[in-house]
Amino acid sequence: MAGVATEYVRQLIAKQVEDHRLVVWYDPEGAYGEVAGEIAIPNTKIVRYEGSFFRLRREIEPLLNGPQPPRLVVYVPMAQGETHDALVELEAAGVVMQPGQQPPNRNTRLAIVGRNALRPILGDETAGAIEKQAEAGKLTLAELNALGNKGGEISTGVLALVFGSGNPQDVALGFLNSDRFDDAVRQKSAAGQLATLLENSFDVELASDAPLAGSREKLARHVLLTDLVQRLGSSVPGALESVSVAATASGIDACGRLAETWRQLRDYREGYVAAASKVEQEFSIDRIEFDPAAIAGAETFLAGERVLIRHVERQLLQAADEKLLELAQSRLSAFWAGANPVIQAHWALVATAAEVLLEADRVAGALKQPPTTMAALVEAYAGGTWPWCLLDTHHRQMESRWHNFDPSEGHAGLEKLMVKARQRYGEVGSQLARHFVGVYQKAGHPIERVLRQRDVFEKRVKPKLGEGKAAYVWVDALRFEMARQLCEVLRDDFDLTIQPALATVPTITEIGMASLLPKAAGGRVVEAGGGKLALSIEGSLIKDRKDRVAFLKQHAGARVFDARLDDLLPKASKKVRDGVKDAQLVLITSQEIDELCEKDNIAQARRQMDGVLVDLRRAVRVLSNELGIGTIILAADHGHLFGEEISDDMKIEAPGGETADLHRRVWVGVGGTSEPSYLRTSLASLGVESELDIATPWTFACFKSKGGARAYFHGGMSPQELIVPVVVMMSAARPAGPPAQIFWTLTPGTAKLTTRFFSVQIAGTQAESSLFGFEAPKVRIEIRANKKCVSVPVSASYGFEDATGEVKLRLAERDPKRIDPNTVTVMLAEDVPQKTVGVYLVDAATGAELARLDAIEVAISI
Repeated sequence: MAGVATEYVRQLIAKQVEDHRLVVWYDPEGAYGEVAGEIAIPNTKIVRYEGSFFRLRREIEPLLNGPQPPRLVVYVPMAQGETHDALVELEAAGVVMQPGQQPPNRNTRLAIVGRNALRPILGDETAGAIEKQAEAGKLTLAELNALGNKGGEISTGVLALVFGSGNPQDVALGFLNSDRFDDAVRQKSAAGQLATLLENSFDVELASDAPLAGSREKLARHVLLTDLVQRLGSSVPGALESVSVAATASGIDACGRLAETWRQLRDYREGYVAAASKVEQEFSIDRIEFDPAAIAGAETFLAGERVLIRHVERQLLQAADEKLLELAQSRLSAFWAGANPVIQAHWALVATAAEVLLEADRVAGALKQPPTTMAALVEAYAGGTWPWCLLDTHHRQMESRWHNFDPSEGHAGLEKLMVKARQRYGEVGSQLARHFVGVYQKAGHPIERVLRQRDVFEKRVKPKLGEGKAAYVWVDALRFEMARQLCEVLRDDFDLTIQPALATVPTITEIGMASLLPKAAGGRVVEAGGGKLALSIEGSLIKDRKDRVAFLKQHAGARVFDARLDDLLPKASKKVRDGVKDAQLVLITSQEIDELCEKDNIAQARRQMDGVLVDLRRAVRVLSNELGIGTIILAADHGHLFGEEISDDMKIEAPGGETADLHRRVWVGVGGTSEPSYLRTSLASLGVESELDIATPWTFACFKSKGGARAYFHGGMSPQELIVPVVVMMSAARPAGPPAQIFWTLTPGTAKLTTRFFSVQIAGTQAESSLFGFEAPKVRIEIRANKKCVSVPVSASYGFEDATGEVKLRLAERDPKRIDPNTVTVMLAEDVPQKTVGVYLVDAATGAELARLDAIEVAISI
């Protein structure tokens, strides 16, 4: 039952949902019974009482388990007093709307609704008469809607011909958004009627003989300033107290509804942004001091969003707080984050910095009384729902976002926040490392109840060789936390387990990779010459990949085929497919992380490191889906530290003496000195067969050495370097229904690519012919130039996976055949020489192209 009265009551309820989330709507006269179930409010569930409060409570009970009230409207066609307090808990958690309820914006008396809805169309006198008739019970909601439609046609007939509607909201929206109706208004001499309609509806003074462009600017200024002032409530700053805004309740309400609709309509977004920017400049909105608590409820101007960002940054500099994190995360789906990709990326970075600070506080608190055994320490770092390694995950994501953000002038608060988060990470990380190294040194070796890297082949790989084809994936420098995050995105495809193992010290590639071989438990760390170490296993000196592969083929007890990660992407080559056919064990090696980070291009490494996780995800899918390998065991040689560029005060003198090998994080040799700044002990005391000694800093400090990376290190005994992942994946035969046909819609944030950031809204609808329900897929947005992806994902309104940059879409709450729209921001990662690029929506699971936008003009150069 569409109509102005129905729309008015919908807006009333929607405003209460926005402010309070939960609304109990009593309708003792049943005036709204026919429309209560049809009213649509974004992301809100509407539940109707159907004769049983027990049934009603059962229906809504699952919605009430969250930390805050759900976005829920409970419609009850009876008087509040007749319920015997059956819904008192809901009333306490939200608000009540009913006839006569105060304040006035919760009053749903039909007569009042009719008067306020019809006044802009029929004027005060006629609307007042209709109010009396409705109060006397002579008019229904349907009749009020009909009067509105008829009155609109009578009073705005010419305008309806021009704008396609006589509804003041529709007319104003069309007029505000562009000048495309101006010629028709002039041709039909309707400027006077237009001015009168807008004046009556929005409480604005417009001269009938004024140029239409001037009237448009004045109306936009009036609507936007009214919207801002109304949303600020009692917190209007002095600089705005004298501005001209709507004075009547109906005018204020109409302006607020118009501004909100203007923001929500995707096709009108550019018009809104342009108008808001102009008004913002005219009134120097960006120079006004706003109350941050009040501006959080106003999305009128970009300046207000920036005020809120600066406020959250300042508060986080004082102390991290869960509420600040929740606020930052909530703004990712707010209007300005969708309209301005830089704002979305900024909020995402602030949120991640908040996560670093909160996690650092949590780990620091736990270290006041830390576990005193290695098994308990490893479990605290790597096990459970909230392991300490989350601190490393959040820090890695923060650094990646920072280098993708490319901050420019005007981000002083963000830079200070980054400095604090980095310092806090270093402080807590060093504190954890000192305790961990101390406990490891004193522990009896081998350590009980913790898997050793040297036992991975015998305990995790060998038992699988009799069960069918298996793949053994060696990933150089894959930290435990990275593998943990990778597992989260693979759980839909595999039945998997992830287990921490203690790497063999020193945690360098030559020793760690060899420790993944058969018979590695009896290996000895020896000098290999040229300042290098090697692992000697049963008389074989294992120095490099060639040696490792040869030893594995000789001692695996199964036919082995070896390949590199690149050989599987984007799909397995014929050579790989043929090799896998004859093999029982497929060895895949990856050195991407070490190669990427040791080139010492810190910014490039930060931007691309998560891409390794994407490649690993694709590779294991190729192994499973294309090559038919039922079991995949993934392991790493060592972890790493990747923080700020090492400063002089973090560099310490190495022991000297007869040096067998020296890295920033480890010295191995004989003789030399001992200092309090590092642990010096024999490798044998740490359970490693060797005649050599080892030295490693207690904290995140490094030895002075020639060459080497400036921020990426490994070799030491911090948990980030020493605890490595062992992942066992089994192909999951999950039942799948027929694939759903989805009609995708991609809407670019701007018509041209004018900055390094670019946003795209993803929407989709299931084909009407589909008989089955469907699950929203996981997708990825890519900008491609000459078929090459030149972008990196940055953030999304919801569902963004930091590990891979993929986005988990969801179904609309009220329409299970529609994808809930999601605005995704990507960043150009390299120069684009051509004039146009394409934007591609890709299925994350299969890599299939789902939709694309061709010929997006490039109007920048990096």
